Amino acid sequence: MHYFRQIPDYRCGREKKHDLAEMLVCVTLGFLCGRTTIRRSLKWCKNHLEELQKHMELKHGIASPSTITRMLCGIDEELALYAFMEWIGEIVDSKNTHLAIDGKGLRGATEKTKGAATPMLLNVVETVRGLILAQLPVDAKTNEIAVIPELLKLLDIKGSTVTIDAIGTQTAIMEQIHEQGGHFVMAVKKNQPEAYEEIHTFMDKLEGENIKKKKGGTLDPVMGEFLKKYEEVIQVERNRDRDEYRRCQICKDASNLTKSQKEWPHVQSIGRIKQVRIPVERDSQGNDITPSKEAFLKRGSRRVPVPCAEEGAGKDVQCMALISDLILSAEELGNIKRMHWSIENRLHHVLDDTFREDRSPAKKSRNNLSLIRKYAYNILRLAMYETGLTNIMTEMMDCFCDNAALREQYVFQGIASLY
Repeated sequence: MHYFRQIPDYRCGREKKHDLAEMLVCVTLGFLCGRTTIRRSLKWCKNHLEELQKHMELKHGIASPSTITRMLCGIDEELALYAFMEWIGEIVDSKNTHLAIDGKGLRGATEKTKGAATPMLLNVVETVRGLILAQLPVDAKTNEIAVIPELLKLLDIKGSTVTIDAIGTQTAIMEQIHEQGGHFVMAVKKNQPEAYEEIHTFMDKLEGENIKKKKGGTLDPVMGEFLKKYEEVIQVERNRDRDEYRRCQICKDASNLTKSQKEWPHVQSIGRIKQVRIPVERDSQGNDITPSKEAFLKRGSRRVPVPCAEEGAGKDVQCMALISDLILSAEELGNIKRMHWSIENRLHHVLDDTFREDRSPAKKSRNNLSLIRKYAYNILRLAMYETGLTNIMTEMMDCFCDNAALREQYVFQGIASLY
């Protein structure tokens, strides 16, 4: 309530029947309790009106869905974001942590016209606890490259490691992160063809020299010097009904990279992660018949007949080049990149599957409504982190729906700082 009060009420006096902050709290509560539309949220609030009136005046009861929709359309998006950032900024610090930046489309909000672009939001996530720190819309006439610098300006990233997908691998963005006292780990893909080829060729040579070294062969004198600063680690695990093989490679010397001498002076390390994901298979008796990595790459499997290694074409086989201004170990590089990948299942999948964001047809109010979802998402994540009642988002929603003490603690009493 305190932070919602900071959002200016744009309505004139004679139009004010319901309090703006109270309306926002009601919608947030509905989302917290698993009611993922405005109409269902307000219906839940009506059923719990007596409880809510202990914490809010609600002089005229619960507002109608049309009133809430008009209210969300009229709120200043920038000021609403500042209120959100102040709220989450009191709970978790953006300094000295890992911040992942990634975009997400709001498919349900796409205009029903030919060639209409899907609205995009750029999100910043603190990966340790999975909390969202900020969002900014990406204008249809521009792209993420123009929005990332504006998003970084809103954050105190001193001492933090910022990870961005290949679209953010730009000289100006690296320079800005450096000036703000942060560090970066960025992907290099085929949109930077020269650097992409150079990194992969270099890592292939180092991998070959490392094999020769293990066999006692004669090393190339130039590559032998780089090999002293080369490290690799192989990780194998069964996770989410699939076998995962990852080879993380890093060279703690980027002096041979052409761009590091000209456009990327802050780059200290270059790396590569090769990943193979094999879906687990069982026969009619339940015996594990999942193929080995070598057999999978040669012949595929029943579930994946032809494993694809082309960039962006599939997730079965991936090979990604990376650059960083940090001197990292191979294991650290793998962990950082894996935490960045976790945005897909910890955030994007949850917003679409649990909060039904992709199905929301809201257009004018889409960004403010997305911000309400993020209030609910963060509260649920915090409750999961602090209470340990469950690690499944939908089950945490059920806990909030059934437990009035949880609602009082996390919505009306305030959340203690985590730093």
